[in-house]
Amino acid sequence: MEPTPVTREEIDALNQQARVLFHSRSEESRALAEQACRHSVAADYPNGYVHGLLNAAMAITLQGSYQEAVAMMRHSLYLGEIYGLDMHVAECLQEIARAYYTLADYDRALQYWAQCLDVARDRHAQESYVMALIGLGQIYFAHQDFEAALRHHEKAREGLNPTVPDRLHASVPINIGMDLLQLRRLDEALHELEIGLNRALHTKNREYEADAHHAIGLVLLAQGQLDTAERHLCIAIDVCQRFGKLWGEANSRVALGQVELARDHPVGAIRHLQEARDLAEQIGAQHLLLQVELHYARALELLGDHRQSLHYFKRYHERQLEVMRQTSPYRMQAMEMRLEVEKARLENDGLKRERANQRRELRRVEQLASQDSLTGILNRRGLERLGSGVFGRSCEQASVISLMLLDIDHFKQVNDRFGHLVGDKVLRQVAALLKSGCRQDDVVGRFGGEEFVIVLPGHDASSALDVAERLRQMVAGWPWARIAPELAVTLSVGVAGRQCELTLSELIESADKRLYHAKNGGRNRVCG
Repeated sequence: MEPTPVTREEIDALNQQARVLFHSRSEESRALAEQACRHSVAADYPNGYVHGLLNAAMAITLQGSYQEAVAMMRHSLYLGEIYGLDMHVAECLQEIARAYYTLADYDRALQYWAQCLDVARDRHAQESYVMALIGLGQIYFAHQDFEAALRHHEKAREGLNPTVPDRLHASVPINIGMDLLQLRRLDEALHELEIGLNRALHTKNREYEADAHHAIGLVLLAQGQLDTAERHLCIAIDVCQRFGKLWGEANSRVALGQVELARDHPVGAIRHLQEARDLAEQIGAQHLLLQVELHYARALELLGDHRQSLHYFKRYHERQLEVMRQTSPYRMQAMEMRLEVEKARLENDGLKRERANQRRELRRVEQLASQDSLTGILNRRGLERLGSGVFGRSCEQASVISLMLLDIDHFKQVNDRFGHLVGDKVLRQVAALLKSGCRQDDVVGRFGGEEFVIVLPGHDASSALDVAERLRQMVAGWPWARIAPELAVTLSVGVAGRQCELTLSELIESADKRLYHAKNGGRNRVCG
């Protein structure tokens, strides 16, 4: 008896599951994608086949077989063009560009990012524009023009909006953090990377989670916090091994070699660098091999083997010259022009463009006026504006709503003991944790000083207490010693669900009374 044919809907579900698992388990993702390809051939379903082919190729890149993956991506691209799958074509071009960038083939990476802009259509043009900006910034980064890299990655941040995939909202601050690290703006770099890490964790994107831990490790290494740096790099390696990303593992092993060099442990450094070299050679990642040779030269110098040290440094210098010569400045200028044209196209709205620009500028000014400059979340003005709107709609719809008022315990002592710079870092990190621990529809803002307000539409008082307790535990359990040794931070929280309150201010007053009880009860607790 012949098996029942698989339907197109079932093939689409296989591809969707493969795409979801790509961010956590690459082996399973590849198996599902290959299964989708086999079923698509049997069912004569071209759409399922081309998507399965790309999904399998993306999983293969993580396992180190970039040349094989690129060949599959180009075949998927070719079929996508034949069948008129414009959005699939744009995605293929993006992934091929990323693969060539990893292989340090920057000319080809630039070529495919440029083609991606050419085929993008209105519905997905913003994503392609942001991807191209990230890519061009990365190429400048590889050429050690970190100011230009930062400029392009900040432009990419300006292009983020709700239509852009979540992974890019994590990728952009990670790239900015790496640029700032190279520019020695270490505190700013750490802040950006922690934002990227929180977004990666929130979206369960293992690839960017590993990238963020790796970059945080490099910042801490630059700050001389070697033990903490090592912990982050080991976390990055562990995530890469579970996720199946060889390139990321090799990159973090190079960084562990740097940590050992900073400790004046050349033998330990050489062990990590040899492991990184084996992985980099397996992948064919030339710029990782370049980094291995640079740090290998330093390790041999510490061991007193100056002849071999000079040999590796010369090899590093030769490879570096190859990289610097590889990408034509004229091609990069052409890409800059394409980006400017694409930006104009995105902003163009026919005869309404001028009015749209004015509305956009007005929204930008309103956003700045409503944003807390230190933490990046809403300020008191923004809370009153957005919170009152959410509260009003809840009243009109007779739906439940709750509010919590949170206060950092003994914050004055943090400032007095560790200094105001540490205090500012604490405020930023608490804000990031609260934001990452809430839903998109929740309103999160800084009420003033060390107080925060969260408006929770759709939550009654009981479920809001559960949310508050989870946030309290998240803050208490965060590794605050990363910011300053012996630093510990906790929250007291007052929670109120709407009963007879007629305004948002009255609900805040109710929560404030409960916050008072939480503080009187010993702090680091929730009262409702």
